[in-house]
Amino acid sequence: MMDQKQFDALLDQWIEDHKQEMIEELGLWVSQKSVSRVDLGAPGAPYGPDCRKMLDLALERCRHYGFETHDYEGYTGDARFGPTEHEISFVGHLDVVPEGEGWTVCQPYNMTQKDGFLFGRGVGDDKGPTIISLFILRFFKENNIPMKHGMRLMMGCSEETGMPDFRYYMEHKLGPDTDIAIVCDGGFPGGYAQKGFYTTTIHIPAGKDIVDFAGGTVHNAIPDTAVITVKGVTLEAAQAALKGADRVSVEVGDNGTVKIIGHGKAGHAAMPDKDRQNSAVAIAAKWAVLLAEKTGIDLGGCGAIANLFPTAFGDGLDMHWDEPIAGGLTANAGVISLTDGKLHLLIDIRYPIDRTGADITAALEKAIAPYGASMTVGECMEPYYIDPEDPKLAVPVQVYRDITGDTETKLSAGGGGNYARVVANGISFGPGIPGSPKPEGLPVAHGGAHSPDEALHIESWITGMKIYAKSVLLLDEALSVD
Repeated sequence: MMDQKQFDALLDQWIEDHKQEMIEELGLWVSQKSVSRVDLGAPGAPYGPDCRKMLDLALERCRHYGFETHDYEGYTGDARFGPTEHEISFVGHLDVVPEGEGWTVCQPYNMTQKDGFLFGRGVGDDKGPTIISLFILRFFKENNIPMKHGMRLMMGCSEETGMPDFRYYMEHKLGPDTDIAIVCDGGFPGGYAQKGFYTTTIHIPAGKDIVDFAGGTVHNAIPDTAVITVKGVTLEAAQAALKGADRVSVEVGDNGTVKIIGHGKAGHAAMPDKDRQNSAVAIAAKWAVLLAEKTGIDLGGCGAIANLFPTAFGDGLDMHWDEPIAGGLTANAGVISLTDGKLHLLIDIRYPIDRTGADITAALEKAIAPYGASMTVGECMEPYYIDPEDPKLAVPVQVYRDITGDTETKLSAGGGGNYARVVANGISFGPGIPGSPKPEGLPVAHGGAHSPDEALHIESWITGMKIYAKSVLLLDEALSVD
Protein backbone atom coordinates (compact mmCIF):
# COMPACT_ATOMS: atom_id res chain seq x y z
CA MET A 1 0.00 0.00 0.00
CA MET A 2 1.21 3.50 -0.82
CA ASP A 3 2.49 5.54 2.13
CA GLN A 4 -0.50 7.41 3.54
CA LYS A 5 1.24 10.76 3.99
CA GLN A 6 2.53 10.63 0.44
CA PHE A 7 -0.94 9.65 -0.73
CA ASP A 8 -2.59 12.54 1.14
CA ALA A 9 -0.19 15.11 -0.28
CA LEU A 10 -0.60 13.78 -3.81
CA LEU A 11 -4.38 13.76 -3.47
CA ASP A 12 -4.56 17.33 -2.11
CA GLN A 13 -2.49 18.69 -4.97
CA TRP A 14 -4.35 16.70 -7.62
CA ILE A 15 -7.72 17.94 -6.39
CA GLU A 16 -6.46 21.53 -6.34
CA ASP A 17 -5.26 21.15 -9.92
CA HIS A 18 -8.58 19.64 -11.08
CA LYS A 19 -11.14 21.48 -8.94
CA GLN A 20 -12.33 23.84 -11.65
CA GLU A 21 -12.45 21.01 -14.14
CA MET A 22 -14.74 19.06 -11.78
CA ILE A 23 -17.06 22.04 -11.48
CA GLU A 24 -17.23 22.45 -15.24
CA GLU A 25 -17.86 18.73 -15.69
CA LEU A 26 -20.72 18.87 -13.19
CA GLY A 27 -22.21 21.85 -15.03
CA LEU A 28 -22.22 19.82 -18.24
CA TRP A 29 -24.03 16.90 -16.58
CA VAL A 30 -26.55 19.19 -14.83
CA SER A 31 -27.41 20.82 -18.17
CA GLN A 32 -28.97 17.54 -19.28
CA LYS A 33 -32.50 17.15 -17.97
CA SER A 34 -32.76 13.50 -16.92
CA VAL A 35 -36.08 12.81 -15.24
CA SER A 36 -36.85 9.10 -15.42
CA ARG A 37 -39.94 8.46 -17.57
CA VAL A 38 -40.83 4.81 -17.84
CA ASP A 39 -43.96 5.86 -19.75
CA LEU A 40 -41.64 7.05 -22.53
CA GLY A 41 -39.46 3.95 -22.39
CA ALA A 42 -38.24 2.10 -25.47
CA PRO A 43 -35.72 -0.69 -26.12
CA GLY A 44 -32.32 0.59 -25.03
CA ALA A 45 -33.97 3.56 -23.34
CA PRO A 46 -36.25 2.06 -20.66
CA TYR A 47 -36.56 5.39 -18.81
CA GLY A 48 -37.18 7.65 -21.77
CA PRO A 49 -35.06 9.66 -24.19
CA ASP A 50 -33.77 12.17 -21.64
CA CYS A 51 -32.22 9.51 -19.40
CA ARG A 52 -30.85 7.80 -22.51
CA LYS A 53 -29.13 11.05 -23.52
CA MET A 54 -27.77 11.48 -20.01
CA LEU A 55 -26.34 7.97 -19.93
CA ASP A 56 -24.79 8.49 -23.35
CA LEU A 57 -23.20 11.72 -22.14
CA ALA A 58 -21.86 10.12 -18.96
CA LEU A 59 -20.37 7.14 -20.79
CA GLU A 60 -18.83 9.39 -23.44
CA ARG A 61 -17.21 11.53 -20.75
CA CYS A 62 -15.87 8.42 -19.02
CA ARG A 63 -14.33 7.27 -22.29
CA HIS A 64 -12.91 10.75 -22.75
CA TYR A 65 -10.96 10.20 -19.54
CA GLY A 66 -9.65 6.86 -20.76
CA PHE A 67 -11.99 4.37 -19.10
CA GLU A 68 -13.54 1.24 -20.53
CA THR A 69 -17.33 1.61 -20.47
CA HIS A 70 -20.32 -0.72 -20.61
CA ASP A 71 -23.97 0.03 -21.38
CA TYR A 72 -26.42 -2.42 -19.84
CA GLU A 73 -29.46 -2.07 -22.11
CA GLY A 74 -29.94 1.54 -21.01
CA TYR A 75 -30.79 0.53 -17.45
CA THR A 76 -27.34 1.23 -16.06
CA GLY A 77 -23.82 1.84 -17.30
CA ASP A 78 -20.33 1.67 -15.86
CA ALA A 79 -16.72 2.74 -16.31
CA ARG A 80 -13.81 0.71 -15.01
CA PHE A 81 -10.11 0.11 -14.99
CA GLY A 82 -7.68 -2.34 -13.40
CA PRO A 83 -8.20 -5.98 -12.43
CA THR A 84 -11.76 -7.19 -12.94
CA GLU A 85 -11.75 -10.26 -10.67
CA HIS A 86 -12.02 -8.06 -7.58
CA GLU A 87 -13.33 -4.51 -7.65
CA ILE A 88 -14.08 -1.54 -5.42
CA SER A 89 -16.98 0.39 -6.92
CA PHE A 90 -18.80 3.65 -6.52
CA VAL A 91 -22.51 3.76 -7.33
CA GLY A 92 -24.39 6.91 -8.30
CA HIS A 93 -27.48 7.81 -10.26
CA LEU A 94 -27.95 10.03 -13.28
CA ASP A 95 -31.68 10.66 -13.02
CA VAL A 96 -33.14 13.59 -11.10
CA VAL A 97 -36.52 14.48 -9.67
CA PRO A 98 -38.62 16.92 -11.74
CA GLU A 99 -37.44 20.49 -11.44
CA GLY A 100 -40.65 21.86 -9.95
CA GLU A 101 -41.38 25.56 -9.71
CA GLY A 102 -40.16 28.58 -7.80
CA TRP A 103 -36.43 28.57 -8.56
CA THR A 104 -34.84 31.88 -7.56
CA VAL A 105 -31.06 31.51 -8.00
CA CYS A 106 -30.93 29.99 -11.49
CA GLN A 107 -32.83 27.98 -14.03
CA PRO A 108 -32.85 24.32 -12.90
CA TYR A 109 -30.59 23.01 -15.68
CA ASN A 110 -28.25 26.00 -15.91
CA MET A 111 -25.86 25.39 -13.01
CA THR A 112 -24.79 28.56 -11.24
CA GLN A 113 -21.93 29.16 -8.81
CA LYS A 114 -22.56 31.69 -6.04
CA ASP A 115 -21.10 32.34 -2.59
CA GLY A 116 -19.27 29.03 -2.41
CA PHE A 117 -22.22 26.95 -3.60
CA LEU A 118 -23.34 25.34 -6.84
CA PHE A 119 -27.05 25.52 -7.68
CA GLY A 120 -28.98 23.35 -10.14
CA ARG A 121 -31.15 20.26 -10.31
CA GLY A 122 -28.96 17.27 -9.49
CA VAL A 123 -25.90 19.08 -8.08
CA GLY A 124 -26.32 17.22 -4.81
CA ASP A 125 -28.63 14.37 -5.78
CA ASP A 126 -26.84 12.74 -7.40
CA LYS A 127 -24.70 14.15 -10.22
CA GLY A 128 -22.29 15.98 -7.91
CA PRO A 129 -21.43 12.82 -5.95
CA THR A 130 -21.15 10.84 -9.19
CA ILE A 131 -18.70 13.39 -10.62
CA ILE A 132 -16.33 13.17 -7.64
CA SER A 133 -16.51 9.39 -7.89
CA LEU A 134 -15.45 9.61 -11.54
CA PHE A 135 -12.59 11.92 -10.65
CA ILE A 136 -11.44 9.55 -7.90
CA LEU A 137 -11.13 6.85 -10.54
CA ARG A 138 -9.12 9.35 -12.60
CA PHE A 139 -6.88 10.11 -9.63
CA PHE A 140 -5.99 6.47 -9.01
CA LYS A 141 -5.56 5.71 -12.70
CA GLU A 142 -3.57 8.77 -13.72
CA ASN A 143 -1.24 8.56 -10.74
CA ASN A 144 -0.68 4.80 -11.08
CA ILE A 145 -1.60 4.14 -7.43
CA PRO A 146 -0.80 0.46 -6.80
CA MET A 147 -4.05 -1.44 -6.17
CA LYS A 148 -5.04 -5.05 -5.52
CA HIS A 149 -8.57 -4.30 -6.70
CA GLY A 150 -9.87 -2.80 -9.88
CA MET A 151 -12.16 0.21 -9.69
CA ARG A 152 -15.54 0.83 -11.20
CA LEU A 153 -18.13 3.61 -11.37
CA MET A 154 -21.65 2.20 -11.67
CA MET A 155 -24.36 4.61 -12.83
CA GLY A 156 -28.11 4.07 -12.73
CA CYS A 157 -30.91 5.83 -14.59
CA SER A 158 -33.96 5.46 -12.36
CA GLU A 159 -33.05 5.69 -8.68
CA GLU A 160 -35.67 8.34 -7.99
CA THR A 161 -38.52 6.14 -9.18
CA GLY A 162 -38.01 3.01 -7.11
CA MET A 163 -34.59 1.78 -8.34
CA PRO A 164 -35.90 -0.56 -11.05
CA ASP A 165 -32.66 0.04 -12.96
CA PHE A 166 -30.29 -1.78 -10.62
CA ARG A 167 -32.97 -4.22 -9.60
CA TYR A 168 -33.17 -5.23 -13.26
CA TYR A 169 -29.36 -5.29 -13.45
CA MET A 170 -29.15 -7.63 -10.46
CA GLU A 171 -32.08 -9.85 -11.46
CA HIS A 172 -30.79 -10.37 -15.00
CA LYS A 173 -27.10 -10.44 -13.99
CA LEU A 174 -26.27 -7.90 -16.68
CA GLY A 175 -22.83 -7.32 -15.19
CA PRO A 176 -20.54 -8.69 -12.50
CA ASP A 177 -20.90 -8.11 -8.79
CA THR A 178 -18.31 -6.07 -6.95
CA ASP A 179 -16.49 -6.70 -3.67
CA ILE A 180 -17.86 -3.45 -2.26
CA ALA A 181 -20.24 -0.92 -3.75
CA ILE A 182 -19.93 2.51 -2.13
CA VAL A 183 -23.27 4.17 -2.74
CA CYS A 184 -22.61 7.90 -2.93
CA ASP A 185 -26.15 9.11 -2.33
CA GLY A 186 -26.46 9.77 1.39
CA GLY A 187 -24.55 11.29 4.25
CA PHE A 188 -21.46 10.70 6.35
CA PRO A 189 -20.49 8.90 8.50
CA GLY A 190 -22.65 6.35 6.71
CA GLY A 191 -25.84 4.36 7.07
CA TYR A 192 -26.48 0.87 8.34
CA ALA A 193 -30.25 0.55 8.08
CA GLN A 194 -32.93 1.67 5.66
CA LYS A 195 -36.64 1.33 6.13
CA GLY A 196 -38.70 -0.76 3.78
CA PHE A 197 -40.09 1.01 0.74
CA TYR A 198 -43.64 0.63 -0.54
CA THR A 199 -45.73 2.48 -3.11
CA THR A 200 -49.34 1.96 -4.01
CA THR A 201 -52.15 3.81 -5.73
CA ILE A 202 -55.42 4.05 -3.82
CA HIS A 203 -58.55 4.34 -5.96
CA ILE A 204 -61.26 6.26 -4.10
CA PRO A 205 -64.77 7.05 -5.34
CA ALA A 206 -64.91 10.81 -5.87
CA GLY A 207 -67.85 13.01 -4.96
CA LYS A 208 -70.13 14.06 -7.82
CA ASP A 209 -69.15 17.72 -7.42
CA ILE A 210 -65.41 17.16 -7.84
CA VAL A 211 -64.51 18.23 -11.37
CA ASP A 212 -60.79 17.64 -10.94
CA PHE A 213 -58.19 17.01 -8.27
CA ALA A 214 -54.54 17.36 -9.30
CA GLY A 215 -51.34 17.65 -7.32
CA GLY A 216 -47.83 16.28 -6.99
CA THR A 217 -45.36 14.99 -9.57
CA VAL A 218 -43.60 11.97 -8.02
CA HIS A 219 -44.38 9.75 -5.05
CA ASN A 220 -41.14 10.47 -3.18
CA ALA A 221 -41.56 14.25 -3.04
CA ILE A 222 -43.99 16.01 -0.72
CA PRO A 223 -46.26 18.03 -3.02
CA ASP A 224 -46.34 21.75 -2.34
CA THR A 225 -49.47 22.51 -4.41
CA ALA A 226 -52.72 20.64 -5.05
CA VAL A 227 -55.86 21.95 -6.72
CA ILE A 228 -59.41 20.66 -6.30
CA THR A 229 -61.82 22.02 -8.89
CA VAL A 230 -65.44 21.85 -7.70
CA LYS A 231 -68.88 22.74 -9.00
CA GLY A 232 -72.15 23.56 -7.32
CA VAL A 233 -70.82 26.46 -5.23
CA THR A 234 -70.05 30.10 -5.87
CA LEU A 235 -66.69 31.72 -5.31
CA GLU A 236 -68.20 33.91 -2.61
CA ALA A 237 -69.72 30.97 -0.77
CA ALA A 238 -66.47 29.02 -0.91
CA GLN A 239 -64.49 31.99 0.38
CA ALA A 240 -66.93 32.46 3.23
CA ALA A 241 -66.83 28.76 4.14
CA LEU A 242 -63.03 28.71 4.27
CA LYS A 243 -62.47 32.12 5.83
CA GLY A 244 -59.59 31.88 8.30
CA ALA A 245 -58.37 28.50 7.05
CA ASP A 246 -54.60 28.29 6.79
CA ARG A 247 -52.53 27.04 3.84
CA VAL A 248 -55.45 27.14 1.43
CA SER A 249 -56.69 29.65 -1.13
CA VAL A 250 -59.82 29.89 -3.28
CA GLU A 251 -59.95 31.02 -6.90
CA VAL A 252 -62.50 31.14 -9.66
CA GLY A 253 -62.24 28.34 -12.20
CA ASP A 254 -63.57 27.78 -15.70
CA ASN A 255 -67.23 27.26 -16.59
CA GLY A 256 -68.58 28.31 -13.22
CA THR A 257 -66.25 26.16 -11.15
CA VAL A 258 -64.20 27.07 -8.09
CA LYS A 259 -60.64 26.00 -7.31
CA ILE A 260 -59.58 25.01 -3.80
CA ILE A 261 -55.80 25.24 -3.68
CA GLY A 262 -53.82 23.52 -0.93
CA HIS A 263 -50.38 24.92 -0.14
CA GLY A 264 -47.90 22.47 1.38
CA LYS A 265 -44.14 22.47 1.85
CA ALA A 266 -41.99 20.58 -0.63
CA GLY A 267 -39.48 18.06 0.66
CA HIS A 268 -38.40 14.44 0.58
CA ALA A 269 -41.16 11.95 1.31
CA ALA A 270 -38.96 10.08 3.78
CA MET A 271 -38.42 13.15 5.96
CA PRO A 272 -41.73 14.85 6.72
CA ASP A 273 -42.02 17.47 9.43
CA LYS A 274 -43.01 15.96 12.75
CA ASP A 275 -45.30 18.80 13.79
CA ARG A 276 -47.64 19.10 10.81
CA GLN A 277 -48.90 17.49 7.63
CA ASN A 278 -47.24 19.23 4.67
CA SER A 279 -48.65 17.30 1.73
CA ALA A 280 -50.69 19.81 -0.28
CA VAL A 281 -52.94 16.92 -1.34
CA ALA A 282 -53.92 16.19 2.27
CA ILE A 283 -54.24 19.89 3.08
CA ALA A 284 -56.56 20.54 0.16
CA ALA A 285 -58.66 17.50 1.04
CA LYS A 286 -58.95 18.61 4.66
CA TRP A 287 -60.41 21.98 3.73
CA ALA A 288 -62.60 20.49 1.02
CA VAL A 289 -64.31 18.48 3.77
CA LEU A 290 -65.12 21.71 5.61
CA LEU A 291 -66.37 23.30 2.40
CA ALA A 292 -68.67 20.35 1.78
CA GLU A 293 -70.00 20.45 5.33
CA LYS A 294 -70.86 24.15 5.08
CA THR A 295 -72.28 24.22 1.54
CA GLY A 296 -73.77 20.75 1.07
CA ILE A 297 -71.86 19.87 -2.10
CA ASP A 298 -70.61 16.32 -2.58
CA LEU A 299 -66.82 16.05 -2.29
CA GLY A 300 -66.90 12.55 -0.81
CA GLY A 301 -63.48 11.24 -1.77
CA CYS A 302 -61.82 14.19 -0.08
CA GLY A 303 -63.11 12.96 3.25
CA ALA A 304 -61.37 9.65 2.79
CA ILE A 305 -58.04 11.35 2.04
CA ALA A 306 -58.40 13.74 4.99
CA ASN A 307 -59.16 10.86 7.35
CA LEU A 308 -56.41 8.59 6.04
CA PHE A 309 -53.70 11.28 6.08
CA PRO A 310 -54.18 13.62 9.05
CA THR A 311 -50.41 13.28 9.57
CA ALA A 312 -47.53 11.83 7.57
CA PHE A 313 -46.95 9.05 10.11
CA GLY A 314 -49.66 6.52 9.36
CA ASP A 315 -52.11 7.58 12.09
CA GLY A 316 -55.13 7.49 9.81
CA LEU A 317 -53.98 4.19 8.32
CA ASP A 318 -53.69 2.50 11.73
CA MET A 319 -49.97 2.11 11.04
CA HIS A 320 -48.42 4.43 13.60
CA TRP A 321 -45.56 1.97 14.05
CA ASP A 322 -42.25 2.84 15.68
CA GLU A 323 -38.92 0.99 15.85
CA PRO A 324 -35.69 1.99 17.65
CA ILE A 325 -33.13 1.51 14.85
CA ALA A 326 -34.53 3.19 11.73
CA GLY A 327 -37.56 4.88 13.27
CA GLY A 328 -41.27 4.87 12.62
CA LEU A 329 -43.38 4.61 9.50
CA THR A 330 -43.97 7.58 7.18
CA ALA A 331 -46.71 7.84 4.57
CA ASN A 332 -46.66 10.55 1.89
CA ALA A 333 -49.78 11.49 -0.06
CA GLY A 334 -47.70 12.19 -3.13
CA VAL A 335 -49.61 12.41 -6.41
CA ILE A 336 -53.32 12.64 -7.12
CA SER A 337 -55.49 12.64 -10.24
CA LEU A 338 -59.13 12.11 -11.19
CA THR A 339 -60.40 9.79 -13.92
CA ASP A 340 -63.61 7.84 -14.42
CA GLY A 341 -65.20 9.15 -11.25
CA LYS A 342 -62.37 8.02 -8.99
CA LEU A 343 -59.52 9.76 -7.23
CA HIS A 344 -56.21 8.00 -7.78
CA LEU A 345 -53.78 8.74 -4.97
CA LEU A 346 -50.20 7.51 -5.27
CA ILE A 347 -48.62 7.16 -1.84
CA ASP A 348 -45.07 6.53 -0.65
CA ILE A 349 -44.58 4.53 2.56
CA ARG A 350 -41.28 3.97 4.39
CA TYR A 351 -41.76 1.27 6.98
CA PRO A 352 -39.74 0.03 10.00
CA ILE A 353 -37.13 -2.70 9.59
CA ASP A 354 -39.10 -5.05 11.84
CA ARG A 355 -42.07 -5.06 9.43
CA THR A 356 -42.65 -6.58 6.00
CA GLY A 357 -44.36 -5.55 2.80
CA ALA A 358 -47.09 -8.06 3.57
CA ASP A 359 -47.79 -6.18 6.83
CA ILE A 360 -48.27 -2.95 4.87
CA THR A 361 -50.62 -4.54 2.35
CA ALA A 362 -52.82 -6.03 5.06
CA ALA A 363 -53.04 -2.78 7.03
CA LEU A 364 -53.80 -0.68 3.96
CA GLU A 365 -56.55 -2.98 2.74
CA LYS A 366 -58.21 -2.74 6.13
CA ALA A 367 -57.83 1.05 6.33
CA ILE A 368 -59.32 1.86 2.92
CA ALA A 369 -62.18 -0.65 2.99
CA PRO A 370 -64.68 1.66 4.78
CA TYR A 371 -64.39 4.14 1.90
CA GLY A 372 -65.16 1.65 -0.86
CA ALA A 373 -61.63 2.11 -2.14
CA SER A 374 -59.26 -0.33 -3.78
CA MET A 375 -55.52 -0.23 -4.41
CA THR A 376 -52.88 -1.21 -6.91
CA VAL A 377 -49.52 -2.04 -5.34
CA GLY A 378 -46.53 -0.55 -7.13
CA GLU A 379 -43.06 -1.15 -5.70
CA CYS A 380 -42.07 -2.97 -2.53
CA MET A 381 -38.52 -3.31 -1.27
CA GLU A 382 -37.80 -4.89 2.08
CA PRO A 383 -35.64 -3.08 4.67
CA TYR A 384 -31.82 -3.00 4.53
CA TYR A 385 -29.39 -3.67 7.38
CA ILE A 386 -25.61 -4.13 7.66
CA ASP A 387 -23.67 -4.78 10.86
CA PRO A 388 -21.87 -1.50 11.71
CA GLU A 389 -18.75 -3.54 12.56
CA ASP A 390 -18.54 -5.05 9.09
CA PRO A 391 -15.18 -3.89 7.62
CA LYS A 392 -16.91 -2.75 4.44
CA LEU A 393 -18.55 -0.05 6.55
CA ALA A 394 -16.28 0.26 9.57
CA VAL A 395 -13.12 1.07 7.58
CA PRO A 396 -14.53 4.04 5.64
CA VAL A 397 -16.37 5.30 8.71
CA GLN A 398 -13.04 5.53 10.53
CA VAL A 399 -11.57 7.44 7.57
CA TYR A 400 -14.40 9.94 7.83
CA ARG A 401 -13.79 10.40 11.54
CA ASP A 402 -10.03 10.78 11.09
CA ILE A 403 -10.35 13.41 8.36
CA THR A 404 -13.15 15.48 9.87
CA GLY A 405 -12.45 14.98 13.57
CA ASP A 406 -16.14 14.15 14.02
CA THR A 407 -16.35 11.37 16.59
CA GLU A 408 -19.88 12.13 17.73
CA THR A 409 -22.18 11.80 14.74
CA LYS A 410 -23.79 8.39 14.68
CA LEU A 411 -24.33 6.14 11.73
CA SER A 412 -27.70 6.82 10.18
CA ALA A 413 -30.74 4.62 9.96
CA GLY A 414 -33.93 5.95 8.49
CA GLY A 415 -36.38 6.22 5.66
CA GLY A 416 -34.17 7.46 2.89
CA GLY A 417 -33.53 4.69 0.42
CA ASN A 418 -30.67 4.29 -2.03
CA TYR A 419 -28.92 1.64 -4.10
CA ALA A 420 -27.28 0.07 -1.03
CA ARG A 421 -30.45 -1.97 -0.61
CA VAL A 422 -30.34 -3.44 -4.13
CA VAL A 423 -26.72 -3.77 -5.31
CA ALA A 424 -24.47 -6.59 -4.14
CA ASN A 425 -22.20 -5.69 -1.18
CA GLY A 426 -23.57 -2.18 -1.05
CA ILE A 427 -22.91 0.36 1.68
CA SER A 428 -24.45 3.80 2.04
CA PHE A 429 -21.56 6.18 2.67
CA GLY A 430 -21.59 9.95 2.10
CA PRO A 431 -20.96 12.38 0.64
CA GLY A 432 -23.12 14.73 2.71
CA ILE A 433 -21.15 16.12 5.67
CA PRO A 434 -23.06 16.85 8.89
CA GLY A 435 -23.17 20.53 9.71
CA SER A 436 -22.12 21.69 6.25
CA PRO A 437 -22.94 25.34 5.51
CA LYS A 438 -26.29 26.09 3.94
CA PRO A 439 -26.87 28.88 1.40
CA GLU A 440 -28.21 32.06 2.92
CA GLY A 441 -31.13 34.13 1.72
CA LEU A 442 -33.18 31.37 0.12
CA PRO A 443 -36.94 31.09 0.60
CA VAL A 444 -38.20 28.54 3.10
CA ALA A 445 -37.89 24.93 1.89
CA HIS A 446 -35.42 25.84 -0.87
CA GLY A 447 -31.93 24.44 -1.33
CA GLY A 448 -32.58 20.77 -0.55
CA ALA A 449 -32.09 17.73 -2.73
CA HIS A 450 -35.69 17.58 -4.01
CA SER A 451 -36.46 21.26 -3.61
CA PRO A 452 -36.14 24.41 -5.72
CA ASP A 453 -32.65 25.97 -5.75
CA GLU A 454 -30.98 22.61 -5.03
CA ALA A 455 -27.54 23.52 -3.66
CA LEU A 456 -24.12 21.94 -3.18
CA HIS A 457 -21.46 23.41 -0.87
CA ILE A 458 -18.26 23.22 -2.88
CA GLU A 459 -15.73 22.76 -0.10
CA SER A 460 -17.81 20.06 1.57
CA TRP A 461 -18.03 18.35 -1.82
CA ILE A 462 -14.23 18.42 -2.04
CA THR A 463 -13.86 17.09 1.51
CA GLY A 464 -16.19 14.24 0.60
CA MET A 465 -13.95 13.40 -2.34
CA LYS A 466 -10.92 13.18 -0.04
CA ILE A 467 -12.80 10.88 2.34
CA TYR A 468 -13.79 8.62 -0.54
CA ALA A 469 -10.29 8.44 -2.00
CA LYS A 470 -8.65 7.61 1.32
CA SER A 471 -11.35 5.01 2.01
CA VAL A 472 -10.55 3.28 -1.28
CA LEU A 473 -6.85 3.15 -0.37
CA LEU A 474 -7.56 1.47 2.99
CA LEU A 475 -10.35 -0.80 1.74
CA ASP A 476 -8.00 -2.08 -0.94
CA GLU A 477 -5.80 -3.34 1.86
CA ALA A 478 -8.53 -4.41 4.31
CA LEU A 479 -10.66 -6.48 1.95
CA SER A 480 -9.07 -9.86 1.41
CA VAL A 481 -8.23 -10.84 -2.15
CA ASP A 482 -7.68 -14.55 -2.75
